[in-house]
Amino acid sequence: MNTKDFEYLVALGRNKSILKASQELYISQPALSKFLQRMEQEAGTRLFQHVGKNLVPTSAGEYCIEKAIEILHLNDQIENHLSDTAHLAAGRIRLGLPMSRTDGFLSRILPRFCSVYPGIHLEIVEEAAQILLQKVQSGELGIIFINCREPISGLQYQEVSEEEMVLAAPASYKLAPLAFKKPGYRFACLRPEDWRELPYIMLSQDQATRTFTNQYFQLHGIVPRTVLQIRNLGQAVNAVHHGLGVTITPSMLSPLETEQQQIQYFSLPGDGGPFLRKTAVVYRKDTDLSRAEQDLIALICSEFGA
Repeated sequence: MNTKDFEYLVALGRNKSILKASQELYISQPALSKFLQRMEQEAGTRLFQHVGKNLVPTSAGEYCIEKAIEILHLNDQIENHLSDTAHLAAGRIRLGLPMSRTDGFLSRILPRFCSVYPGIHLEIVEEAAQILLQKVQSGELGIIFINCREPISGLQYQEVSEEEMVLAAPASYKLAPLAFKKPGYRFACLRPEDWRELPYIMLSQDQATRTFTNQYFQLHGIVPRTVLQIRNLGQAVNAVHHGLGVTITPSMLSPLETEQQQIQYFSLPGDGGPFLRKTAVVYRKDTDLSRAEQDLIALICSEFGA
């Protein structure tokens, strides 16, 4: 078996479909079907079975996929080490991001990174934080950038920043006259009673911001008038931009002064001060970071750090 075989196995397990896996791998569906037949003949057992419309791994298949992920992780480390030796002419980085951070990463980090490391293939995976943690644990991802949670054994957490949770509102709502300055807060503060009846753009339950929002609503007895529920926080802020309602967002999504004047941001006053959450870059402790990976982390810390 070669690394392509392992990539094919992992893609089949991830997509649960020969068609979807072949599209991800940019090979034909018949070629991937022949690959699976060959693998099962060599293994002497079924690796996948059809359950309804899904292609589901058997216990033997699950074992092979788990080991394939580990092998690809080790192969990446070998390639990245050799790339360091060869002046970073090639290599691959698998980076996991919540959807809320992708837009900022693409506009603020990616151009700078690619200008320094044009030969590095950067693969970005967008998922909820819990899924990203599972993928970095298994070795399917090398680095993730998420909100800090309870530390998990075997993972290294490099803190990036503390970001304030704030309210984003359309400028057309004219809430600024109701806001007031308060020391220690990034923006002018807005009391819950001044916006609780406004249309609200809600994130889906698997998003970390939704967890905070639920806690904030419960604390202040707010029953939001939800007009839209969406999974992508960036798109939720875009909906605010178009005047559809308000939403709670990390302050790192707030634009520069010259951008998106249609949105106003307000801090959420609390007895304990601003509502803060920490962010961190996370990777496996047994990972030997390449120079490109170290510089990518440094870029994230410099751009999104306090």
